[in-house]
Amino acid sequence: MKLTITKQTKVWQYASHLFVSIDQLGNALASGNADNTISARVGYYNHHYSFENGKVPWYWVVFQKIIDNAFCPVDGPGHCHEAYHNDAGEIFDNRRTNFMVAIAAAIVIPSCAAFALVLYPLSFLGIVKRKTIHRDKNLVKRFRSCSRSLTSTLQEIEEHKLSFDLDQSKKQLKELSLKVEEIKRKLCVE
Repeated sequence: MKLTITKQTKVWQYASHLFVSIDQLGNALASGNADNTISARVGYYNHHYSFENGKVPWYWVVFQKIIDNAFCPVDGPGHCHEAYHNDAGEIFDNRRTNFMVAIAAAIVIPSCAAFALVLYPLSFLGIVKRKTIHRDKNLVKRFRSCSRSLTSTLQEIEEHKLSFDLDQSKKQLKELSLKVEEIKRKLCVE
């Protein structure tokens, strides 16, 4: 009987939750948002952050190459960009200093080398398989997450008196409405 570890197996689910929590700790140690993984942060800075000079700093590019290559056996190309999409609702802070980049490097480089030393042989032996990305399921999952956030917001509004300036909230709601309309157009929803 051949052992295969896929996204559906309990072993993979346990290990991936453990690794994500360690990854989030590493990101927090490197002055990132404790709710993000290093991969998502790297994906954000490489694909969705607008740097003043229009160029992504070399260290984010290098981190992406290292991380993407380490996780290629299980995630295929573009691990960091996919991680960003899975974490896109989060806030990616921009507190970068050379010291914090050095901490990130001290975390990324050895941990990715260790992951690659494990994942590539397991992939070669057929024990781990590359996951398939289901964009349709991902969108549904994100819409459900948005719905839960909006439900919580509605509950907060109903439970507490709004005795403060609502201008910022109204502005954010207008921006959200515009994004909803844009998504509806792209999905051809009436």
